[in-house]
Amino acid sequence: MSRVMMGWLIVCVWLGLGAGQLLGSETASRDDGEGDSGWVDLFNGQDLTGWTGGAPGAWAVVDGEIVTAQPGRGWWLRTDRMYRDFELELDFWMPEGGNSGLAVRGSSGGDPAFTGFEIQMLDTHGQAPGLRNCGSVYEAIAPSAMAVNEPGEWNTYRVRLVGDTLDVWLNGVRIHDGQRLDERGFFRKESQKLPLNARAPTGYISLQDHGHAFRFRNIRLKDLSPDPEPVGMRHLISDMNGDSPRGWFQEDAGSWSVEHGALIGRGGPGHLFTNDEFTDFELRTLVKINDRGNSGVYFRVQPNPDPNVPWPMGYEAQVDQHDPKNYTGCVYNIAWPETAPGKDGPITRDEAWFDYRVRVEGERVRTWIDGVPMIDAELSEFASGRIAVQGHHAGNVVMYKDMRIIELD
Repeated sequence: MSRVMMGWLIVCVWLGLGAGQLLGSETASRDDGEGDSGWVDLFNGQDLTGWTGGAPGAWAVVDGEIVTAQPGRGWWLRTDRMYRDFELELDFWMPEGGNSGLAVRGSSGGDPAFTGFEIQMLDTHGQAPGLRNCGSVYEAIAPSAMAVNEPGEWNTYRVRLVGDTLDVWLNGVRIHDGQRLDERGFFRKESQKLPLNARAPTGYISLQDHGHAFRFRNIRLKDLSPDPEPVGMRHLISDMNGDSPRGWFQEDAGSWSVEHGALIGRGGPGHLFTNDEFTDFELRTLVKINDRGNSGVYFRVQPNPDPNVPWPMGYEAQVDQHDPKNYTGCVYNIAWPETAPGKDGPITRDEAWFDYRVRVEGERVRTWIDGVPMIDAELSEFASGRIAVQGHHAGNVVMYKDMRIIELD
């Protein structure tokens, strides 16, 4: 190992970073003369390491570029990791009549253009800006100018997304200036409202294959999230096995199904448990609940041996916007710390996706909502157990998707 690499590893240890975060699929890019700028290359210029999606062979790397090798079969090519707040740059080339897109905060299931949102790539050079033309937040926000080049020329996007504020530059022209992710947005037609502020606040970065020969290069990102996703998280929700997702089991009432990649619980009380047990871990998941909803992410739990008691034995990270004490972000019946941002009321709302993070290390339990710290408590009653999700009562509908976990040493 060189002295330079040894030095970097020492710095990573000092910052609390693992070697995998330094040497993972994202490789450090040039510092642009600003020292350690935080930029990383999402595309290594050689292969699709760090990316997934599409039919085999539909996407390829040719001459240092990602290309749609079999246009029409690629669907979306997405990153392996999820991102909330970031700055992103990429170059794209399109043919005459070309149609593609850059999706951000998209989910692994469903259409990323609508689970998150899409910044359109379309051959509309010389046309007036619109909700579906190049540079638009697709079917939500029109760009302020039509800055796309003629087909056959390279274009450059720069995207900055922090919280609910979006800025976009196309070929150096600022086409979105502090746009808020608000009530705007629809699905396919204006009567089918799909507000931007109800979509996932965290997700994958994706490139679209819409049946045209596109090329992409120089894809790099600076993660601005307060709690970037660690390398190595694995999904807990996969395909169906009977009435439950693979790797889970159910012992009581309620209905659970996987639809478009989301685990949906209806009615209850009813709990779904992982087959595996966990001790120390970090879990992240997207959650949405209806206006009658009450749910929770249980951890270090076991099914209750008393058939008359439906609630598992262990801890629960609560999902409920209406309980005056135990609302979303708390660990059920654990007092809110005086300094907790959420102690005065929930920062989530019904019918809108939010990002739940739970980290358990020894007796220390912490939770975050959309990157905001909530609970930090010492809990010693249960040392290990399963993960479970809760259905609560008739009329209750709760959805979980992109539930990921990493076990901690």
